[in-house]
Amino acid sequence: MMKELKRIVVGIDVIEKSNNVLKRAFILAKENKAQLFVIHAVQIPWLAMPNYFNTGEISIDKSGIKKKIEKKIKGLNSDGKITCSVSVKEGDADDVILHAAKSYKADMIIIGAHSKSKGANRLLGTTAQKVAHQSQSPVLIVKKSVEGNYQNILAPTDFEIQSKQSILIAKNIFPKAKISVIHASETIDMEGPYTEHGYDLAHYNKMAKARAKKEMKDFIKNVSAEKGKVIDGKLDNKKVILQYIKKDSCDLVLIGSQGTAGLKALLGSVASYILNTSPCDVLIYVLKD
Repeated sequence: MMKELKRIVVGIDVIEKSNNVLKRAFILAKENKAQLFVIHAVQIPWLAMPNYFNTGEISIDKSGIKKKIEKKIKGLNSDGKITCSVSVKEGDADDVILHAAKSYKADMIIIGAHSKSKGANRLLGTTAQKVAHQSQSPVLIVKKSVEGNYQNILAPTDFEIQSKQSILIAKNIFPKAKISVIHASETIDMEGPYTEHGYDLAHYNKMAKARAKKEMKDFIKNVSAEKGKVIDGKLDNKKVILQYIKKDSCDLVLIGSQGTAGLKALLGSVASYILNTSPCDVLIYVLKD
């Protein structure tokens, strides 16, 4: 588990008008006395391949891009207290960011949602999805405008170890924020052979919710969270959790996921859904084997 936040890789897109990713990175760097490694990836178009009908090639002004980024950074780091390096690399953004995080032994990656869709229901961009799914470090995805330190963090939980560790990480990174925990209690609503023999679904659901409340009480005590709440998950836990996020006043959603096995780590269905649809910033932590 990450004990201190000392090295942060920041993936940015110079085309994006907003500086929210950089703003959030500097706030966290100042709060944790961390070093920033700002990365911009330039994807090489097919036109940049050797042209056999023309001796010239399309060149990429990496120096010019770097100067633009450094100009943005200068305004955010006017006192020069944060150590910050800037790199412009050629390649797919997700590969470049993940490679940088590994090379710099990053404690966290910060990226933007990078979605072309608009509105509260916009989906996550491809780069953000790939980085979140494959990163060996916690990934902070910035979706909202930056207005200062995070104040209220919401942590949906299934009471498993990955959820506990993600909250402990967040408490370390955001020491001044309040963390609230929610659990969507599964509801069974079906007719079948068991009901003929007196299987009382209403009673089962009531007992399941009572058990979840007991687990919640133990859980928040264990992670020293401010408060915990069990909500009715009805027939679709992830949609109920999203509705709660939209109604809550949180500015960051914390997701801990076990992930799934394979050549590349993947997030569970609930984690992926919340990651994609949350209107708030999201910190994703995947428990590694």
